[in-house]
Amino acid sequence: MTEHAVPLPPSGSITTTASSRLWQPIALRSVLTLAFGLLTVFWGAPDVVGMSLLLALYLAAVAAAQFWFVRRLALPAAGSRGVALLVPAALAAVAAVVIFFSTNESAAGWLGGTALVLLGVGELFAALSSRGRFALRSDWMISAAIGLATGILLPFFIPLGAHALLGVAGGGALMTGALWLLSALSLRHDARKPAKAVN
Repeated sequence: MTEHAVPLPPSGSITTTASSRLWQPIALRSVLTLAFGLLTVFWGAPDVVGMSLLLALYLAAVAAAQFWFVRRLALPAAGSRGVALLVPAALAAVAAVVIFFSTNESAAGWLGGTALVLLGVGELFAALSSRGRFALRSDWMISAAIGLATGILLPFFIPLGAHALLGVAGGGALMTGALWLLSALSLRHDARKPAKAVN
């Protein structure tokens, strides 16, 4: 069912109505991402099991928020931007399950890093393929850059153990979480503006 979907106007800009639907999944992603980042900061000595559980929950949460966001964005089911955003989200969910059950640093580093890289590539493609003054284009590009950097770095910290892996992933999460929080607040502000009459 697609009654909650909000199609984008031809120009690619986000309308007030669309903003009222899109800020919610973006806010969810930002809150979950910031929560993960803060947990990695205050958890002084995580073990392998705790690291695997936390990283798996983070990837699953990001994947779920991404699915909700794409549904609200109402991209065509077979469209390139929809595929670019949904396929990495699905693979991140699969990686979360494997990390959860494997509970070792290698799986967390390689699978977590690969998932973050794929999510970044998807966001970068979505940004570059967006036409017009699309409000989330710059946010996608910044989030993609952070995700790519975090994902690429993560495997190099496998020998340093669970704390180092969470530190790298958490650092990237704090940056992207802050970015998406600002984006959600901006969209929420736009949604509260009265719609302009169209002549």
